[in-house]
Amino acid sequence: MSEASRRASPIGGAAEGLTAWKVYLYAVSFIALIVAIAGSVSLLAIAVEVFIYPVPQPYPAPQYFPDLPGSVAQVVVGLVVWGYHWRLLKKEH
Repeated sequence: MSEASRRASPIGGAAEGLTAWKVYLYAVSFIALIVAIAGSVSLLAIAVEVFIYPVPQPYPAPQYFPDLPGSVAQVVVGLVVWGYHWRLLKKEH
């Protein structure tokens, strides 16, 4: 069997189909996207609190919204990790 026919047949090699590397890339992309979505939901909840409920005068904003830094970090890290792994997946195709 020639090299060209082995590449053309789906049984001939692991170049086609779902490999462990692609499963890893899809899994990490999915988890990173979920993290970014969870951070976005938290940021949306904080934005609703900011625009509906005013900040009390004796408390500065960082103490009043303790989840803000973590939510921003979730969105940024989730999107960066998702983007990197998704770009690797697109190179695979």
